Amino acid sequence: MASRSSSNRSDRQPHHHVPLSGRTKPTSASRRSVTPTSRAHSFQADEDPGRVRVAVRLRPKNDEDVLSDDDFSDCVELQPELNRLKLRKNNWSSESYRFDEVFTETASQKRVYEVVAKPVVESVLNGYNGTIMAYGQTGTGKTYTLGKLGKDDAAGRGIMLRALEDIIGNISTSSDTIEVSYFQLYKESIQDLLAPEKTNIHINEDPKTGEVSLPGATVVKIQDLDNFLQLLQVGEGNRHAANTKMNTESSRSHAILMVHIRRAVNEKVNFGINSPEKGSRSDLFDGKDIPIVRKGKLLIVDLAGSERIDKSGSEGLLLEEAKFINLSLSSLGKCINALAENSPHIPTRDSKLTRLLRDSFGGTARTSLIITIGPSARHHAETASTIMFGQRAMRIVNTVKVKEEFDYESLCRKLENQVDNLTADIERQQKLRDDDKYELEKQLRECQENFAEANKILVTRSAEQHQLEKATYQKVLADTTQMYEKKIAELIKQIEDEHARSESVEEQLDLMKKLLSENQKSIQNHQMESSRHQNALADTTQIYEKKIAELVKQLQDEHARFEVAEEQLDLAKRLLTDHQKTMQGQKEIDELELKFQEMYQLQENTLHELQLLKSENKDLLEEKATLNEKLDSVSQRLSEEEKQRKAIENELVKLKRAVPENDNDFEDKTSYAKEDINKQSSEFGNRTGSYRSNQLRGTLSGQRATIAKICEEVGLQKILQLLASEDSDIQIHAVKVVANLAAEDINQKRIVDEGGLDALLMLLHSSENTTILRVVSGAIANLAMNEQNQGLIIDKRGAQLLAKIASKTDDPQTLRMVAGALANLCGNEKLLLLLKEDGGVKALLGMVRSGSSDVIAQVARGLANFAKCESRGIIQAGHRTGRSLLMDDGALAWLIANSNTASASTRRHIELALCHLAQNEDNANDFISGGGVKVLFGISEESSREDIRNLAKKSLRLNSSLQAEMHMQW
Repeated sequence: MASRSSSNRSDRQPHHHVPLSGRTKPTSASRRSVTPTSRAHSFQADEDPGRVRVAVRLRPKNDEDVLSDDDFSDCVELQPELNRLKLRKNNWSSESYRFDEVFTETASQKRVYEVVAKPVVESVLNGYNGTIMAYGQTGTGKTYTLGKLGKDDAAGRGIMLRALEDIIGNISTSSDTIEVSYFQLYKESIQDLLAPEKTNIHINEDPKTGEVSLPGATVVKIQDLDNFLQLLQVGEGNRHAANTKMNTESSRSHAILMVHIRRAVNEKVNFGINSPEKGSRSDLFDGKDIPIVRKGKLLIVDLAGSERIDKSGSEGLLLEEAKFINLSLSSLGKCINALAENSPHIPTRDSKLTRLLRDSFGGTARTSLIITIGPSARHHAETASTIMFGQRAMRIVNTVKVKEEFDYESLCRKLENQVDNLTADIERQQKLRDDDKYELEKQLRECQENFAEANKILVTRSAEQHQLEKATYQKVLADTTQMYEKKIAELIKQIEDEHARSESVEEQLDLMKKLLSENQKSIQNHQMESSRHQNALADTTQIYEKKIAELVKQLQDEHARFEVAEEQLDLAKRLLTDHQKTMQGQKEIDELELKFQEMYQLQENTLHELQLLKSENKDLLEEKATLNEKLDSVSQRLSEEEKQRKAIENELVKLKRAVPENDNDFEDKTSYAKEDINKQSSEFGNRTGSYRSNQLRGTLSGQRATIAKICEEVGLQKILQLLASEDSDIQIHAVKVVANLAAEDINQKRIVDEGGLDALLMLLHSSENTTILRVVSGAIANLAMNEQNQGLIIDKRGAQLLAKIASKTDDPQTLRMVAGALANLCGNEKLLLLLKEDGGVKALLGMVRSGSSDVIAQVARGLANFAKCESRGIIQAGHRTGRSLLMDDGALAWLIANSNTASASTRRHIELALCHLAQNEDNANDFISGGGVKVLFGISEESSREDIRNLAKKSLRLNSSLQAEMHMQW
């Protein structure tokens, strides 16, 4: 930062610099990867100081992700030590992207600020323009990263609050000023968040400098951090927000915080004005130079999240807001693409957002962009789009310029004061000269008379003063010598302390080497165990091969015996013929016949033994095939263990690299080395459990791949025909295949179009098998995730069938599937009345009798969906009035009674349901009589989630009856 300031200081002018057109430079594919200890400074250590810096932050999984992504794996894999991110399309394909910084879901707010925002804030303090912006899908944590106030938890403060805290701590309140404007871009109209009555504010662009300003916006001077915090709370309260399926408090506008900083610089320009009489500077400037002022502007931009209408469920006003949000984000994306491709035309005038950010991309500002993503594979397309936006932004290079000008106003005021003071001094001196002229002449004569005597006295005093000064110098020399001896002793002590610290560092290094050697020994033991497995496998294979060879030899011997028996039979036939020809006695014929029968019996026995030998040979061959399969499985496990061993070796290499090369680096790197060692030890110790988890996950993936392959080879129509089979086992297998297919969105339409929904409902009506009812209910629950399928299920009386199953079964698993299907149907606003008439709500509440936590969680989710749809119809669309349909079945009483349940997920859905029901004025009497006001007030104060607390407060504020009752009680 200092080198850039000095390079720009040589061409400094007393006016604003004109920003140049931004052009990109291709990023190098072979950038040096940083170590974990140096990543905090990676935003500054770059060969292109004006390039847009981009960081990516992964949001941790929330409860909805955990519940909804049971059949999905994470699509994002982070490699923070390499500043890389892998985006998986499926189990076989993935793409890797490099960013300036990669934050995991556990990254703290402080670290995000220091890496992303602090370099920009320091640049603004040095006279540059700066921009910090967050971009990403709705619900991924943009507002949390930038605008979190952290009233309850100081560690949760966002970038806005931390940036102003840094700025206030680095300026002088006497000479420097901070001015703040806070506004939002809502439906392509600029509105002042500090003065909501100011709307449609005009954007002004200076034709000479290209500077963008808002003359109509409120500008507030900041004195301290508490003052700024109050302004930020006022602005956040006036910002547009709404409840959608993706986020309970979704921002519906782009919020921009504009901070202007004016700082006086200690360095001053010397004009070299000399006085001809004295050969020095003119007394007009009083030996001082003209002061310099640096002006910096900081923009912190919290963009509204991009969203898909089918996922967010936006309707009415929300749909119109979403269109404007997506339109402005699309315009911003076009400008980014044009800058990244070095296009001659940059379409900055397509949107007011791009006009406001004109200096941030392709201008003179120093810009940092943080993109936020979620881990869920359900939003793979939105995550990929966000990543590509960040990749294109990294290719933009701005031309940063420091903004300095002479402080003529301060200089003019100073000169005017000096002129006034000098004029008064001249008048006073003139009067004194006239009054003292006579007195001075008289004193002059007296001085001449006393000069001779004073000269003698002066000579005498000079000699005495010389001796006194000599003694003083000797004393000062002695004190100085003593002071330096003391400093030398302190330096020697510091050297000894440093030597002791060095020995401590060496001991810690030896301990780390010892840990590495222990890990190497564990790897050698693992290798020895693998070799024992291989030897045992070889011995087993040799034994079975020997046994097979013996059986083959026995088979050959039996075959030889059979041939001998056939030869004897032929001989007997020939003898019989000879005896018939010679016509000997009957006795010999009887003997021959007896021998013939014995030989025939011997032949039959031989054939039977031959068949047994063949059967035994076949069994041995099958056993050999089974052993070969086991052998392949063991080989595969050994290869997997070999890969794990190599992974451990790579981690050990990383540990060796993390060991400090000298004492100066040790203090910065030791914490990371310990963290990596603990992580490796934990992974090595829990290898058995993780292997089973990976094996189970691989089994599930294999089952899905097998089912998809069966569907392609056999055909969906034939699989659906098996649902009508008379064999219950065939029906169970067919239903399981259909249920697994219904879990994928791409298969749902095919299943419905080919009559799968009708077949499932028929089974639900006719079957008495518990397993079939459970799996069919799960398949219908999967199909009920689609809005179009929900209408078909209601039209075909599917809700009545589900309610009937819920009333006649006590199996918790079946009830969980039925409750999940009804909960999905409760999320369709158009079907609420039909669902109640078909007994769906009553059945949903009746299933709590099972006492199963999973069933109760689905019931709570269904009631929350039902109440949310009713609230949307009343408040947003305005086409529904009257008391809630849930009141007649006792849903409110159950929600109030279970509002303190131990399950976090169930409690969250119950709290959401109560908040949405409270927004309807017609439900106020039921809330008051049932004690719901106290519960709702408790939610607004004690809920574990901030968005639910805000929603409860909003419900109490909107419902005047509840608000009056609350004031009466408290």
